[in-house]
Amino acid sequence: MHTERFAELSQHIAGEVIMPGSETYEHLRNVFNQTGSPAGIVKAQTHQDIVEALRFAREQELPLSVRSGGHGLSGQATNTEGLVIDLAAFHQVEILDPKRHLVRLGAGAHWGEAAQALAEHGLAISSGDTKQVGVGGLTLGGGIGWLVRTHGLTIDSLCAAELVTADGRILRVSVEEHPDLFWAIRGGGGNFGVVTSFDFYAIPCPAVIGGSVIYDVAEAESVLAAWAQAMREAPEELNSTILLFSGFGAQVPPRVSVLFCYAGDAQAKADAAIQPLLHLGTVQTQHIQKMPYHAMLEDAVSPPPGLKNVGHNGFLKTLSNEAIAVLAANYGQPGKPIAQIRSLGGAMARVRSQATAFAHRESEALVIVPAFAPVSAGEVQAQQIRQAAWGPLAALSRGAFVNFLTDASQASVAAAYPDETFARLASIKATYDPDNLFNQNWKSKLAVKTQA
Repeated sequence: MHTERFAELSQHIAGEVIMPGSETYEHLRNVFNQTGSPAGIVKAQTHQDIVEALRFAREQELPLSVRSGGHGLSGQATNTEGLVIDLAAFHQVEILDPKRHLVRLGAGAHWGEAAQALAEHGLAISSGDTKQVGVGGLTLGGGIGWLVRTHGLTIDSLCAAELVTADGRILRVSVEEHPDLFWAIRGGGGNFGVVTSFDFYAIPCPAVIGGSVIYDVAEAESVLAAWAQAMREAPEELNSTILLFSGFGAQVPPRVSVLFCYAGDAQAKADAAIQPLLHLGTVQTQHIQKMPYHAMLEDAVSPPPGLKNVGHNGFLKTLSNEAIAVLAANYGQPGKPIAQIRSLGGAMARVRSQATAFAHRESEALVIVPAFAPVSAGEVQAQQIRQAAWGPLAALSRGAFVNFLTDASQASVAAAYPDETFARLASIKATYDPDNLFNQNWKSKLAVKTQA
């Protein structure tokens, strides 16, 4: 039944309809952290292709997923027996105004290629950590990356976007045009339309100075405490993450890794800023180099074969002595989960919490705890594993960051959005997608709750 209807759809679009059974389908059906079996995949080439695909999904009552990079941990870029709109063709990187550093990035571009293209013009945008992350998904979630203390979230550089709404309108949104929708897409996810491009004010950034220093895991608590204090005193040009790594067998022992990126190429200032991070404990190894910003982005590391990431994350208002003691005791030791702690503040914190749909602006740190379950694990098993890994931090943390959520449960979504933000998003959702066509995205239950 679906085959005939998808064949008809293919006659109305410039792009390609990918059906089960083909080699291309096998390549596209799954995403980074989730397996999928969609009824069909539309590789859209034009805005009209997206309009037609949305109409088709509505008429056929199909679950609808939209894919930019397909790197999202929650796996919402695929589904079972539904339609996937693939935006890979929307991967442009354009310099719109060299004097104002105004650039346009397609939602289907990956940050690795976008960052490299911008570097050719001496520009950068605060973005994610890995090359494979899609511009669309990361931006819609807010975007915390290697320039977060210096230049804020990815959305803090965003000045406009173009999207296709559930009813097929092609809208440009900004502070002046559909400002409610512009507010919502800055952290509220893909619940309001298919965003095809983003206009950013990029940052002049000829180079950064970055690297890492490795400490003994036995010194985890004292290193964490010293790192937290060093980052409180550091200039905003310095961005840093500390990783409590529990190791993988004898070949890869546990360690504490302090990673850093100084946003600038002034060597003397960078050396002074980085110096405290090199004296947090007993140094095992260290590596520092000047590089283009895009070189800070690494290749994504997939979950181990047969497993998927079911971890969780949350914000710490302060890295208190209690929080540091809990982190050191429960993470990074042999047999314990991994924990990544990202230093926040700076430019990110100077934006009002209600200025965008990303509301967690006042926290000192974000903690991310991966946890792994079999690919076949159901929600109950995944939740048990998630709770066991995150449990020690649950009472100390608040909120959650959607870009690192591994599930789309109502509890996780409620953690990501405070009540006031949630209510405003629900109202905007009811206005632009009253029938909940975008039902695979964050707050898919908003329309139902609003009408109940």
